[in-house]
Amino acid sequence: MPGRFHFTVGLIVALSIAVMLPSSQKSRLDSIIPLALGLLLGLLIAETPVASPIQELLGLSSRHPDKVGLDILHASSAMDAKKAKTELDQKTMYGLQHAFLNLEVTGWWFNMGLWDKNRNMRFQEACQALVDKATHSLNITSDSHILDVGFGCGDQDVYMAQRYKPARITGVTIEPIQHHAAQELIKRSNLSGTTIDLHVADASFLQEFLATTPGIFESDTRTKLFSHVVSIDSAYHYNTRAQFLKNAFSVLSPGSGYLALADMILAKPAPISAIGRYIFEAVFGAMEVPVVNMKTMDMYRQDLVDAGFVDIEIECIEDRVFSGLAGYIDGQTSRLGGLVKPGVNWTYWGLSKGLWWLDRSKWLHFVVVRARKP
Repeated sequence: MPGRFHFTVGLIVALSIAVMLPSSQKSRLDSIIPLALGLLLGLLIAETPVASPIQELLGLSSRHPDKVGLDILHASSAMDAKKAKTELDQKTMYGLQHAFLNLEVTGWWFNMGLWDKNRNMRFQEACQALVDKATHSLNITSDSHILDVGFGCGDQDVYMAQRYKPARITGVTIEPIQHHAAQELIKRSNLSGTTIDLHVADASFLQEFLATTPGIFESDTRTKLFSHVVSIDSAYHYNTRAQFLKNAFSVLSPGSGYLALADMILAKPAPISAIGRYIFEAVFGAMEVPVVNMKTMDMYRQDLVDAGFVDIEIECIEDRVFSGLAGYIDGQTSRLGGLVKPGVNWTYWGLSKGLWWLDRSKWLHFVVVRARKP
């Protein structure tokens, strides 16, 4: 734990210095600091002889019993072999490898969730709560036809079908593997009353998708339009989100068509210094978020207005999102960290720290959006 703390503090200090230095001193740091930080992170994550001592010093590695067994075989002395054997005895022979036989996957939910700070929530419950928050006031009926853009692995579509019982849900995702998982989930769910039809398509080209994909609407449907367009924790990935909003407007029924989003925007203006802009673009590039999508509240609202929407409601809920997910990740890592590879542990450790930082820095808004097509 002290090692992690010192590493985190060092990283924050380095980034802070980079942002605060006078512009005259930033040109060299523009290339040196990102390179140095990238090298350090690479060393810490990699499973190499160079990285192992650093990871152990920081308390960020856990040696597998098999590796300790190899130490016994290759020990240069009886004393070394005895030391390695003692370490192996302490780790036990089988560990928790049998946990695989006891795990049961009940779904593949994947959004940031809406967390209740007054009670312990399962990840699936928080994900469902976020879907509820975004969709509960949209007047979804048994005649509704929902377009879900970025449906993940289909859990939210099954959930909306069970909760609201709309006539149809059409979903699009850009990821084939998630589409496959969602199709399997739909088959197992035995839904009645709602038809769920899922496709692999790009959210940036909705009109083209609708024009070239038969069977999305019932043959007797006069207007090829949706009653609702929903995108949960996904729209900030679209290239571009502003174009997606215009596309969503174009495929909604006039007068009664609703848009519902769970989305992320900037709470503060983007940095203007060279090094600040470099870090800003690097962070969102790593998240696969087009920088052009990161806009402030006023700019975001204007995009909705420019798309044609009215009755626009934007509610900030980040105080129930970032810290809740970070705390859950920390708990899962503590309970199950030994069951996954070190690289996966590292990924979620970094994600957790990033979420805690977002919660405290107030740098981003996580918002729920509702709007209507007039």
